[in-house]
Amino acid sequence: MPDRASLKIGWPKLGAEGLIIILSILLAFAVEEWRDERSDRELEREYLTRVLDDLETNGARLQRQRRSDQTKVANARAVYALVNRGQMGGLSEKSAVLHSYFATPSGTPTWINDTFEELKSTGRLSLIRSAEIRRELSAYYRFVEDEDWVYRLMSMTYRDSIRAKMDPDLQLQIREKCNLYDATKIDAVQYGFDADAENCTVDIADFDVEAYLAWFADNQELADGLRRVISQWTRAEQEYLPVVEQRTNQLQQLIETELER
Repeated sequence: MPDRASLKIGWPKLGAEGLIIILSILLAFAVEEWRDERSDRELEREYLTRVLDDLETNGARLQRQRRSDQTKVANARAVYALVNRGQMGGLSEKSAVLHSYFATPSGTPTWINDTFEELKSTGRLSLIRSAEIRRELSAYYRFVEDEDWVYRLMSMTYRDSIRAKMDPDLQLQIREKCNLYDATKIDAVQYGFDADAENCTVDIADFDVEAYLAWFADNQELADGLRRVISQWTRAEQEYLPVVEQRTNQLQQLIETELER
């Protein structure tokens, strides 16, 4: 029969063992939380870097859009005298044909938003700790997508008329062989590109230029369409693109500052 001493419970020992178990559990939770936090921070950094890449792409697209708009406005103004008054204004026949095509609107600018859409659809936007970045990121994409109405509502009367009248094969040649954005090939009257330069080897020999220019000259419907698109391009240049540029730069700076921490 065991004596009373052997039946005595070792409370201090049990307490110490219990404390060790509790501390071990708490430590395991702390380690797991630390790992999750570290994983979240790595994921946050990855997303911010991707957003920054998207913004850099948008910045490049904005500059291309601006060059395109400015060149198209220059083309539109160059051919306006021909449309409105039947005057060539120093344009060669080839230049008149090409400038008339390049004065047509080409659609709404597109902005990269893949990373932002992923953040929203996966519920990971909260991974970005900076409330300011979250707020500005949402405001940025809301603006570029909702305020581009000046492009979406741009008159297409002139473009549709020109593309319906001009031979489709010639239009394809123009798109493939002419570099609209080559700023090093500006002709004497600064139309935006040199229609006679080596980088624009379009053959219009089989195109009835005389009939085309006769239809083009003194066409008030085309003149009205040109006036509208010139006005709308000018408004986009003054009211939309500068704000996109400003917001893009500000958001880039915010994210770069956050990544440097």
